[in-house]
Amino acid sequence: MAVTWTRAWWRWTGGPTTRPVERVVRVDGRSRADEPGDERQAFGRWVRKRPRVDGGKRRGDGCGRRSLSPTWVLAVGRPQPAGRGGRVGGVGRDASRLAGLQRRLQGIAGGLAVYDEAPDNVSSSTYSSTPSLPGCRVAPGRRADAGLPLARVTSNRIDVEALAAMDGVGRFREVLPMLVDPVAFAGLVDGAAGGCRVPSRGMERHRDAMRSCGVASDAHVRPVFAMKAFTTPKKDGRTSRLVLDARPLNDAMYGPPSMDLPNIRDFINEVKRHRFAMQCDGVSYFYQFPIHASISRYFGIGMKGCDMLLHVLCMGWSWAPCIAQRASNVLVRDLGLAWVDNFLVLGGSLDEAQRNVAVFRERTQAARVEVRAEGGGALWEVCSRFVCVGVEFDLAAETQRHRLDPSWAERWVDGSGMTAVLSGRATARQFAEVFGGAVWATDILAIPRCHFAALLSFAGRLGGRMVGAAAHSWDEVIDVPPSTRRELGALRKTVQGNPWVVGGTAEDSGSVLWTDASSWAWAALLEAEGRLVDGRQGVFAGPDAGAHINLKEMWALAEGVVRLCWAPGAQRCRVDNAAVVGAVAKGSSSSYAANRLLSRTIRAADRRKIVL
Repeated sequence: MAVTWTRAWWRWTGGPTTRPVERVVRVDGRSRADEPGDERQAFGRWVRKRPRVDGGKRRGDGCGRRSLSPTWVLAVGRPQPAGRGGRVGGVGRDASRLAGLQRRLQGIAGGLAVYDEAPDNVSSSTYSSTPSLPGCRVAPGRRADAGLPLARVTSNRIDVEALAAMDGVGRFREVLPMLVDPVAFAGLVDGAAGGCRVPSRGMERHRDAMRSCGVASDAHVRPVFAMKAFTTPKKDGRTSRLVLDARPLNDAMYGPPSMDLPNIRDFINEVKRHRFAMQCDGVSYFYQFPIHASISRYFGIGMKGCDMLLHVLCMGWSWAPCIAQRASNVLVRDLGLAWVDNFLVLGGSLDEAQRNVAVFRERTQAARVEVRAEGGGALWEVCSRFVCVGVEFDLAAETQRHRLDPSWAERWVDGSGMTAVLSGRATARQFAEVFGGAVWATDILAIPRCHFAALLSFAGRLGGRMVGAAAHSWDEVIDVPPSTRRELGALRKTVQGNPWVVGGTAEDSGSVLWTDASSWAWAALLEAEGRLVDGRQGVFAGPDAGAHINLKEMWALAEGVVRLCWAPGAQRCRVDNAAVVGAVAKGSSSSYAANRLLSRTIRAADRRKIVL
């Protein structure tokens, strides 16, 4: 194994020291003292040196080649002077502590290597991690979940060719080459990429489990990408699932096409058009999709000793959800809906639902797709009340209705993240988790997001700040503004009540509101029974004159809904601006000012029973 030494310095903010000595830790944990440096000193931190252009050997290569990749080293500096704090993690004055640190470094799984092959297509955050030893940052990656074995997975493999033969639309056939055609796969990968090796930490204990179920095997050829793998706990709290950090591969290849995942509101509306349903889910669904042996070379797992190659779809690869969703759509075509590995077969009557279930069962058997019952019921059982994708449906009621899954609502309302955010002091990670739940809740309960303009605005600002930030930045404490907390508290009360949402729309009759705006004026006309009954118009002046045309169109709609004298009966609005129509349909806008106007409009429309 080639070891590249480098003089990589990091300036200590505490001031100059007296003739420091740089120490660089080798792969085997030993160190050597380099010549005395100047007043700069390295203190246990991953640093980059200038690109090497001496034609030296890359680690694992049999011949020398020119390398422009940065070299990553772990530099352990000399102790800080007395009185200086060890904020960065100084080793201390006692030389024995430095020796002890070096001995501890030797015991880290996989060793500490000099990463000569850090590719340009991998962001620097891939090689950063939270300090886990005094005086150093151990890169790369996170620790696996200690003590949690991998969940048992199926060894069944889908017949993807038979599944493609059922595809009457051709959407699954478009992505099938990514599983079976090495030439097509290689054509989407940057030819200059590859060669990176990022070792996994703590994954050796799972090697036998991955071998036994055929998920992965030892690599007898060098992987094109040897990437980091880790595990995350499953919902049962006793087992974990395997995830591949496939960012090197994702960055080196073209992104996937549309996933064809239905919008959650369209999903709910389609379910509520039926009376009966049967639900099931794929067993270890991603692992049922086999990958061609030549394509497996792109899905290497960096491991201590011998790397491994994945032979199935994995979480972490950008194409995997698209392939799985399109395959699921083939199985439920004209029968129901699919949400990745959740299958829902629908019917307007009990007989129709049972016929559709029989067809779905034939398709799964022909394609060798293994499924299991979901929600504790029996497999192939047809029912009218069930929980699917976090939504509880009651199709047996006189008017079909739905609401949030009560168990999910309880976890979100009473979670530690919600408590921290409402207190005003939370980590960015906690806020992101709570905000994601807020988006989901407003979608399921059909609450317009424009009512939460301050929450959306704060989330947008925080998201912009966190783009490209280091992983540890998500654990920094942030101050949540009072306006954001008030809106989130109001939403929390609604979710705590978890009301049923009843379907149905107003009849297509009654009054019609026509609104329009130009760069300098606006107008709103109310029509009822074929004649004009009311109208308003105005001129934009002052600061409003310079507003965007979409905002002016929203203003015209708000004025018409709030101020006109509406006739009794069902009422509708007609607007000729696509941006306004889209914002009303979504219930929110990317503009804070538009959200304020939209919130005002929707509240007035709800009071007057106006269909926007």
